[in-house]
Amino acid sequence: MEKEMEMGRSRIASFTLAGLVALLLASPDADARERQERARMGAPKSGHAERSVTRTRPDGTTRTSSHDSTWQRGDGKYSRDTVHTGPGGKTATTHDEVQRTEDGYTRATTHTGPNGGVTTRNATGGYDPATKTWTKDVTRTNPNGSTATTHVDGQRTDDGYTKTSTHTGPQGGVTTRSATGAYDPDTKTWTREKVVTRPDGSTAKTDVTTKVTPEAPDPALAE
Repeated sequence: MEKEMEMGRSRIASFTLAGLVALLLASPDADARERQERARMGAPKSGHAERSVTRTRPDGTTRTSSHDSTWQRGDGKYSRDTVHTGPGGKTATTHDEVQRTEDGYTRATTHTGPNGGVTTRNATGGYDPATKTWTKDVTRTNPNGSTATTHVDGQRTDDGYTKTSTHTGPQGGVTTRSATGAYDPDTKTWTREKVVTRPDGSTAKTDVTTKVTPEAPDPALAE
C-alpha cells in the first residue's frame, strides 16, 4: 500500500508543479512566461479532484486505491490537501504548499502515512534568465528523523540542457546524476543521456531517443 501511495503522491506532485516547472525550467521566453504565470497565480481559485487507480496483478487479482484532493491558488501561492485510501481501506494524507519567490519558488510537503509516520520534504528552486541556469535544493526528513538531501544544477543550452544532481542519503552515501538533452529541429528528435554514479562507485548509463511530431515540446528534464 505504501508503494502505491508513494506512486500516487509522485503523480500528484508532478501535476501540482507543472506550471511552475514550465516557467522556471522550460520556456525559452522566460520573461513572457513569468508575466503570464504571475497573472494566472494572482487570480484566486480553488477546486476538487478525485482519482481512482486499479492495478491488475499477473495472477489476475486487482488492487484499487483512491486519491481525493482539494486545492486552492492565489497571490502567488498554491496549496493542496490529499487523502490517499489504499486497497485495505487504510488512509494517508499529504499537504503540499508552493510559494512563488522573486526568482523561483519554495515548496513544503508533509505526508502522514497510514501508521502515523510523518515524512517532510522542503525544496527551494530558482531560475536566472540572464545565464539560463536553475538550481534546486531538497531536504527530506523521514519518520525516524533521518534526513536526505539533493542539490540540482541545470543549464539551458542552444539546443537543450545539461543537468547535474547530487543526492546524499540518510547513511551519508552519495549518488550523482549527470544528464544532457538536445533537440534536432530538422529531424524533430530529442536525444537524452543520463549517467548515474552510485555510492559504491558503480555507474549506469541510459540513452533515450524520442521523435516528436508534429512539433517539439518544451525541453523536458531527464529524471
